[in-house]
Amino acid sequence: MGAFALSAESAAAFAERWYGAWNAHDLDAIMACYDPGIEHSSPFIKRYHGTDELSLKGKDAVRAYFGRALERNPTLRFEPLHVAVGLESVVLVYRRMSGDLAAEFFAFNSKGEILRSVSHYG
Repeated sequence: MGAFALSAESAAAFAERWYGAWNAHDLDAIMACYDPGIEHSSPFIKRYHGTDELSLKGKDAVRAYFGRALERNPTLRFEPLHVAVGLESVVLVYRRMSGDLAAEFFAFNSKGEILRSVSHYG
């Protein structure tokens, strides 16, 4: 993952950027947060991506998956609730438009781009 270390301020700035991109439905801005080699895992991948894989690898696969999510959910909105900061990672806790809680883990490369993300819902 490299020598990228997070502060509370940089984690908050990341969270604002990530939520802002998703809530604006701006796929280019969303994908600008991610490393080209991104690996993304979500319980919805099997349901909506038509694969038995546990994760998607690479920006093209993740972009296609996120694009379909935005198309399926034209009113998609995330309500930020909490930012938990690690040394090289962040966990965002938020409420989805359905009212359900979600948490997403993000590990970063040395440039501060998301290298690995794992979605949790419940």
